[in-house]
Amino acid sequence: MPHRKLRQIIADQELVCVAPTDTVKDTVARMQGNHVGSALVLENDQVIGIFTGSNMLNRVIKAGLDPNTTIIRDVMTPDPVCLHCDAYGIECIRMMREQNIRHIVVQKDSDGGFGIVSVRDFPDEEICEYDEEFKFEENLWEQM
Repeated sequence: MPHRKLRQIIADQELVCVAPTDTVKDTVARMQGNHVGSALVLENDQVIGIFTGSNMLNRVIKAGLDPNTTIIRDVMTPDPVCLHCDAYGIECIRMMREQNIRHIVVQKDSDGGFGIVSVRDFPDEEICEYDEEFKFEENLWEQM
């Protein structure tokens, strides 16, 4: 399992894609229906944002906005962090930690499609292996 490429993680993924003008209510219903914690926001087949459960809590509920009338463009995270599908899981975990995020958009190559990797896509034992590699790298740099 260590050193999986992101393409392996997103291989059989059910991706929820929404338009920036879709309502929060409709988007959340689609996310729940697909049992996912995020939706990719596309405009003209280009990723312009990501909407997650954290966006729902922090930008809708805490802000007192109405999910029936609030559109995704107003509460999404614009320009999400993106990695190519040939990147390794360790790169993804490192990026998540550096950026303090839980989701990364994955860009596929030949078909131009996308996917989303969540911190939940990495089992605990895989995270532990990555932690060991991070510590090893840090020790090497300290010794130089």
